[in-house]
Amino acid sequence: MRTLRALSALAALLPAACGWHAGLGRPANASTVGVEAARRSGTTLERGLEPLLTDALSIAVADWVELPLVSPQDADLVVRAVLLDYARRGGVRNQDNELLESAVFVRASAELFDRRSGKSLGAPVIAQEWSGYALEPGNSEAAARDRAIRHVANTLILDLFEDKGQ
Repeated sequence: MRTLRALSALAALLPAACGWHAGLGRPANASTVGVEAARRSGTTLERGLEPLLTDALSIAVADWVELPLVSPQDADLVVRAVLLDYARRGGVRNQDNELLESAVFVRASAELFDRRSGKSLGAPVIAQEWSGYALEPGNSEAAARDRAIRHVANTLILDLFEDKGQ
């Protein structure tokens, strides 16, 4: 019985001994991170997506990064993102040539800056996603757009902070 308890205690400590943790590490000895308002490239005509991308990036930082999310002007590290492309496409049509489904495409880039030094902490990363939806009640372009933006934001944050932990 005593051996079983000792083994259980040892098994409980094993993940801590391996250095396992949830989320991404703390890069460049930083103590805070901020997300600047996303910008839109000059070739992207769709307006109003920048706040959606900014919100999605902020949520991704809060979900994945082990640093407090603060205002960009107070942060040690700053995420700067640009919406590069937003497109729509037709999809499957029925025998009467009526559109049954469609999709949206989102592409964005992001860089991680050390606000203390004013330098980038690596090359910009790019993420993109197609998100489809059926043209029937309950499905909408807005829902597909939000899914694509969330996926792109998570991918950007994971790529930016990958291997930057100490």
